[in-house]
This record gives sequence, C-alpha cells and structure tokens, in this order.
Amino acid sequence: MLLIGTSRAQKWLSSILASALVFGGAIVPAAALGALEVEKVVTILERLSTETGRTVFYDESAAQEWFEIDGESSQLIPAAGFSNTLWKEAFDRTMMGFIATISPAEMEKMMEEFADAIGEVAKMTPQQKQEALNALRAETGKFDAVRKRGAPYRDIVKPFDQRLRNISLRK
Repeated sequence: MLLIGTSRAQKWLSSILASALVFGGAIVPAAALGALEVEKVVTILERLSTETGRTVFYDESAAQEWFEIDGESSQLIPAAGFSNTLWKEAFDRTMMGFIATISPAEMEKMMEEFADAIGEVAKMTPQQKQEALNALRAETGKFDAVRKRGAPYRDIVKPFDQRLRNISLRK
C-alpha cells in the first residue's frame, strides 16, 4: 500500500511540476502576493509619485495608468520584472491589501475631513457639505468590497502601510 501511495504521490508531484514548467515555472497560487513583490510595487509607486507629483489611488484602471506613466518615463516596472499583466495583479493586490488595513472608523474620519476640505475650497454651505459627505458615505460600500477583497493581502502589505499612506493619503 505504501508503494502505491508513493507511486501516486510521485505521479501527482510529477504532473504538478510539469504543469509548472508549462505555465512559467512557478508553483504559486493565483492569489499569492509576497513581501518582495509588495516592496517592488511600493518602491516604484514612491518614485513615480515623486516624479509626477501625483497621489497614488486605487480603482480598476489605476494600475494601467501607472504602467503608462512609467512607460513614458523611467520604465521601472519592466526593470523590476513586471509585465503589464503581472504589474496589474501586484498593484491591485497591494492596493487592496492597503485599503484593507484602513479601519471603517478611520475611513469615516477621512471622508469627513475630505468633505470639509472640499467644502472650504468650493465655499459650500453647511447643507452642501452634508450632501457631499452623504455622497461619500454612499461610496463606502465600494470601499467595503475592496477591503474584503484585500483582506487576504492585508498582513503582507501591513509592513508597508506607512509608505503607502505617504503616497496615497497626502494632504
């Protein structure tokens, strides 16, 4: 019985290794995100953010925008070993993990501060500020969904939290 089990295990391992060779030589789950990968993403974003003066944000097209910005300037992304597809995966997972580190209470406070700042700049009435805050709160569901999708990456991104805050939550 042990020989049959070992033989099956060997066949199973051989098929996994063969599949890995066919699919790029990596035996890594699709949802994997490593600290080295996060480090590269954060370092690239810090540099690009400094070069452009832009704040890093997350939405479905942000990774592509940064890829294009980098393509027109320093080309750090391909130099770090990312293709367009791998960059999007790493960027999205890093940013979703970062958003997952922000508590709902902190998010509420940031929304209030943002609504106040917009209200002052736009010279809004108190009622208009409240409407703006309500509109932001309506968007909370989207943040909650992103936070949930980012939960598996939260712990790996957490050590980079302050660096991400510096380029994403600038005032």
